[in-house]
Amino acid sequence: MKDYKNILIIKMSSLGDIIHALPTLYALRKNLPNAKITWAIHEQFAGLLPGKPWVDEVIIIDKKQLKLFGYLKQLYTDLRGRHFDMTLDLQCLAKSAIVSWLSGAPEKYGYWELREGSQFVNKALVGKHQYDHVIERYLDTVRQLGGSVDTIEFPLPSDATCYQHVVDMLGSEGIQDDYVLVAPGARWTVKEWPVLSFAELCNRLCQEGRKVVLMGAKDDLGKSQSIVDAVQSNNLVNLTGKTTMPELIELIRHCSLYISADTGPLHIANGLKKPLIALFGTTSPERTGPYGGDYIHLVISPTSKATPENPLIDDPECMAQITVDQVWDVYKAL
Repeated sequence: MKDYKNILIIKMSSLGDIIHALPTLYALRKNLPNAKITWAIHEQFAGLLPGKPWVDEVIIIDKKQLKLFGYLKQLYTDLRGRHFDMTLDLQCLAKSAIVSWLSGAPEKYGYWELREGSQFVNKALVGKHQYDHVIERYLDTVRQLGGSVDTIEFPLPSDATCYQHVVDMLGSEGIQDDYVLVAPGARWTVKEWPVLSFAELCNRLCQEGRKVVLMGAKDDLGKSQSIVDAVQSNNLVNLTGKTTMPELIELIRHCSLYISADTGPLHIANGLKKPLIALFGTTSPERTGPYGGDYIHLVISPTSKATPENPLIDDPECMAQITVDQVWDVYKAL
């Protein structure tokens, strides 16, 4: 692999996509231990990135201002002044291609799926995993640049202060450890398992004596409250909307089991190699699902038509075909 000295990785969103790109960061650092690595990202996802030795610097990109000439001029001056010798665009959209072009790097690369005109800025790095899981697609960029990929690791950040805050929040609810973490929301409604199904599952867990913690973004507050109202158990704790991104990572890091449909925190759980139960139907787990070892347990809707070639199916009834009994059987087997 060429001895790059100053690399810009561009992956600005979203949560799950950034997690999928972390093994590429790991591989780059292992191949180039002395390079300076900078990551361009949207502010709300910056908490997902680890610090040194993995990432030396973070550049916050304001998506809303990318169409404004004044902002572009400022970004141009900033990026050019950093003298990058290579950009690796793992977003491959118009917005990321703009950042790649503004960088002025003499070598600009992306993974094979260049979209929205990004092919006019970046050179596609096409490997043998072109149609495999997106993690492998990203890793092919390192392979095609002559680097080695020996393992798949997710260098997620760790924060002792955030961990202590999580411990305090859980302790105030009577939870020390050994809790099941449940995320009822998802970015798109079509990916969600019905709230009533989550409520029944949580009710069974609570009746068995398990401590169950609900989590998610503020947009998920309504779903979580519906579950709390339905279950009415002291074993159920609702922390939805109460954690920052670093605290969310620590909350997931210390759970004993994670359960959700295809949503961003699922990929954090996967990156932390936590035992997890993932519910899929309208998206393809072969393309963007949890990827790794035997800690992953998938429950796939019997009516799922999602494939790696057609990874998102707009079928509002698909996820409802997963029964509580199916998920419960997987849980009991664990």
